[in-house]
Amino acid sequence: MTVRIGIIGAGAIVRHRHAPETLENPQAEVAAVVDLVQSRAEEVTAQYGGKAYTDYKEMLASDEIDAVIVAATNTTHAAMTIAALEAGKHVLCEKPMATSLADAQRMIDAAAKSGKKLMIGHNQRLEAANVKAKEILQSGKLGRVLTFRSVFGHPGCEDWAIDGEDTWFFRKEVTGLGTLGDLAIHKLDLVRWLLEDDYTQVSAFTDTLYKTYPDGKLIDVEDNAICLLRTQKGVMGTMIASWTYRKEENSTVLYCENGVLSLYTDPDYPVVVEYDHIRGEYYKVGKKSTNVEQVKSGIIDAFVDCIVQDTEPLVPGIEGYKALEVVLAATESAKSGQIVKLTPSL
Repeated sequence: MTVRIGIIGAGAIVRHRHAPETLENPQAEVAAVVDLVQSRAEEVTAQYGGKAYTDYKEMLASDEIDAVIVAATNTTHAAMTIAALEAGKHVLCEKPMATSLADAQRMIDAAAKSGKKLMIGHNQRLEAANVKAKEILQSGKLGRVLTFRSVFGHPGCEDWAIDGEDTWFFRKEVTGLGTLGDLAIHKLDLVRWLLEDDYTQVSAFTDTLYKTYPDGKLIDVEDNAICLLRTQKGVMGTMIASWTYRKEENSTVLYCENGVLSLYTDPDYPVVVEYDHIRGEYYKVGKKSTNVEQVKSGIIDAFVDCIVQDTEPLVPGIEGYKALEVVLAATESAKSGQIVKLTPSL
């Protein structure tokens, strides 16, 4: 079976991840690429195959498409995903899956009604180091997790995005969320998955400290966010997301009863377990993907596999919903100056 994939979007994430990883998968092919800028769609299809479109609805009408990757602007994710599901296509949607919980729920409902797969692109769950970390936690040797800290910061989307300083990531009307929706959501999802826990309280500070449009005016979404979180099991932690780190940082540390589990804090060992100042374990597993050096994410392989094997996606819609829920709670907290409470579902 070959899964024929239509990709909506022809930006950096498609060029660096979705298209090449689809091409590398022996059970998938790039059947179409959609972008409002025709030349961009054609550039991707020239390299990876498929037909170029400027209208995603026209592409969805094709019987030559089995599944769709939604990698357009955040505020279009819901409409495109729902349309694809209603057209009988499986969907992999980039994070954040939507910009409102109502839209996220509509996406989940559309998947249930259509009987098609809906997977959300929280790729950090698939990284070898993070998979190893969960294995260590599940072994019980570190005991209960007490606190955590997680950081994801880099110099900014303009160094990555296809439009440079004029990137849509900086424009609220199309991105909906700033660094919370771009970076923090990765770590909020990862920690929740590692702990097998739900957040119950969030407090946050957000601000636009540095990033500007080409005309020099500050962008209208946050470029920095700091969150304080508590989980259902009583774990407390901090989450920092930033577009103003001159050197990229993407790490998580879990402080447990019997030791410390560190992810991507050591340049040589992605996973480090320290029981005390003398005893430790060092694991050379996987490599962190960065904006400078991309590493295969495995997200396409997982998406294709769940279609071919007819299994539940590794990151189903409800998981994307829960990640979005805490991001929106952090946004609310930053605006109100109050702690926002969440109802756990696990």
